[in-house]
Amino acid sequence: MKREQFIEWAKVHGWKLDRFGHLKKNQNGKIYRFKLSRIAARYELKTSDGWMRIKSGYFSKLSITDEGKLAGMQR
Repeated sequence: MKREQFIEWAKVHGWKLDRFGHLKKNQNGKIYRFKLSRIAARYELKTSDGWMRIKSGYFSKLSITDEGKLAGMQR
């Protein structure tokens, strides 16, 4: 998967790009984000101490399942 494909998938699923080029989403009163680099994405949760990484993955190892879900992220 390429970075642009990942961003397209995320936008379809309600994620919004912020001014830093990362994807954010509010869900159940919590703020989540995909912090994007050139080669990878980190799935993070906003805490009182800052951002906590939940999962991450290289774009080359990410894929979309037949159900439209993201696969390939690791803890």
